[in-house]
Amino acid sequence: MNIVTVVPGIQGEVDRATGCINWQGSKFGNGYARKWIDGKTVLVHRLVLESKIAGFLGSGYFGCHTCDNRSCINPAHLVVGTAAENTGQMIGRDRKTPRRKSIPGIGKLSIAQLREIQTKYLSGTIKNHLAKEYGVQHETITKILQTNIPDNFTTVSPNFLGEIQDSGCIIFSGGKDGQGYGRYWKNGKLKSVTRAVLAEKLGYELPTSMDACHTCDNPSCINPEHLWAGTRTQNLLDASKKGRTQGKSHPLSNAKLDWEKVREIRQKLAAGERMKDVAQEYSVGRKTIHDIKYHVTWKEAGEEVPVPRMGGYLDRKLTFEQALEVRKRIRDRESISKIADDLKVSSSVIYDIKNNITYKGVEE
Repeated sequence: MNIVTVVPGIQGEVDRATGCINWQGSKFGNGYARKWIDGKTVLVHRLVLESKIAGFLGSGYFGCHTCDNRSCINPAHLVVGTAAENTGQMIGRDRKTPRRKSIPGIGKLSIAQLREIQTKYLSGTIKNHLAKEYGVQHETITKILQTNIPDNFTTVSPNFLGEIQDSGCIIFSGGKDGQGYGRYWKNGKLKSVTRAVLAEKLGYELPTSMDACHTCDNPSCINPEHLWAGTRTQNLLDASKKGRTQGKSHPLSNAKLDWEKVREIRQKLAAGERMKDVAQEYSVGRKTIHDIKYHVTWKEAGEEVPVPRMGGYLDRKLTFEQALEVRKRIRDRESISKIADDLKVSSSVIYDIKNNITYKGVEE
C-alpha cells in the first residue's frame, strides 16, 4: 500500500493507474471523503483545496474533481468551480442520473389500487366514476391510466412505495440518507421509513431506545418480514456477528484507533487497567473502550463475539458485598463519582448498581 501525505493530517493511497490519491478514512454514502474537525464534518477534498487557495472554504464555490473520483484528494485533480459549472460538468460526462418518474396517485393510493383502477377502466368503468370511488381528481385517474406500473412494484403499509428484489427485499423508492435508509417528511420533520413500517407491523411505536434492525442487512429494504426491533447493543452485536463491523478501520466514522492500538487497549484492560484511564490515554470515550473490551466493535476475523449477561457485564467489577455497600452509601447521599473513585471503577458501574441494572439480587 502506497500511502502519501497530501497536506498535514490528511493522507491517502496512490492509485498508480489513475493518479488518484484515495482517502482511506470515513466517507459519506455518496463516496465523498469526510473528516471530523472542531465539532463539524468537513469534506476532505475541500480541506485540500483550502491549502491551495486560502479562503476557499468560506467562498461558496464548489470543489470539482477532474477525475470524477469522489474519494480522490489529489490536489492536481481538484479545481474550483461554480454550482452551474459543476452541474454542467456532470451532465457533460453523463454522471447525472435521471430521477425515476413518480407514479401518479401513489401518495394516496396503493399499487394494488392503481392496478384495480386500470383493470376497472378496461372493463368499462368511466373515469368520473373511478375518481369518485377512489377519492382522487379526474386528471389523476387519467395519469394513472397512462402509467406503466412495473410488475415488481408494491406498496408497504403505511403506504410506502417499494421495488421487490429477487432476494425478497423491498427497496424503498423514495428519498434516502447517506447510508441508504429511507426517509420521509411528517409534520415538518424527517422520519425513518423502516421505523414506521416496523411500528405498523408490531402495532405500536418503537421507543427511542429501540432500533429497527434488518435481517437482510440492506438499509434500503422495507419488507416488514426483514425487520425486527432490538436495542442498540443487540443491533451492534448482530452487525458484528455478521462481519459488518470488520474492515481497515473502526466500523464507525472517523476512527481515532487502528488495530495495533486496539490490541494494546485489550492487553491493558486484561492487565487490570481501568477503562476510564485507558479512554483518557487514547483520547476516546469510555463507551468506545467498553465496546472494544467486549468485542462489540473491532472484532477479529473469525472471532466469536462474547455476549454480555442480561443485566450485567462479562465479568463483575465488584463483589455482591461491595454492591450492597454501594447502595448503602448512595442512600447516605455520597456522590457517585466519589464511590467510583474509592472502588476504582467507572461511574457507569455505580449508576447501574444504583438503578438495579446490575447486581439485582443484592438486597439487605
